[in-house]
Amino acid sequence: MVIMDIGTPTTAKPTAIEAVRTELKRQILGFELPPGEHLHVDNLRREFDVSTATMREALSRLLIDNLVTTEHQRGFRVRELSYDDFRNISEARKIIEVGALRSSLAHRDDNWEGNLFAAYRKLKLVEDRMLTEDNLELASEWHQRNKVFHDCLVQNCRNSWLIDFRRLLHEHSNRYLRLALKNNRKHRDVRKEHAEIFESAIEGNVEQCASLVEAHIDASVNDVAEYLPRSAEELVRTLDGEAVRSA
Repeated sequence: MVIMDIGTPTTAKPTAIEAVRTELKRQILGFELPPGEHLHVDNLRREFDVSTATMREALSRLLIDNLVTTEHQRGFRVRELSYDDFRNISEARKIIEVGALRSSLAHRDDNWEGNLFAAYRKLKLVEDRMLTEDNLELASEWHQRNKVFHDCLVQNCRNSWLIDFRRLLHEHSNRYLRLALKNNRKHRDVRKEHAEIFESAIEGNVEQCASLVEAHIDASVNDVAEYLPRSAEELVRTLDGEAVRSA
């Protein structure tokens, strides 16, 4: 039996595809490619200096991530935003998040507890500073520490499918929250929500912790309903304002 050595061709092409997919994903999540933007395959393949086949495969993988959409004979577009879409994402998040949380709390150990203590302490420090300081760097740091805190809650989940689905849903959720909530947290005591979630998790109160996490997600749905840009024009103004503040 002859075994063909196809290592070189098969490793180079997926690497190029994945590199393009990763960069396009970054641009979509960061609104460098805004919702509804038409993705011209030929323009993009020249920009990335890759073949048409490579670009199409990268875009097809973003279809699986639900970050782009396609219409018959009309190519690819960046996925649009809508309140109904965010509500559906959040409903799915509650199911997946609570499932991962229950598994994690069932397998809690010293490492889990130590990591959660550290993550919550760092999150609380930045939330305390945000009460008196209006600093874009603090907001960026809050997003990162908030992510770490919620990741720590579920880090002992033994179901890899739950973790993978959770990661995808969080990416889509954060795309909405970045637009809707960047200047609108003062009406909501997120510090109290995080403190209650932390305390119930540390105490091992699974039902209370699950209920608090669900309420935490629901509160974000209400925020997005109030603050999500209502039109393409408002979205452009929001993105332009964000670009100015980030400069």
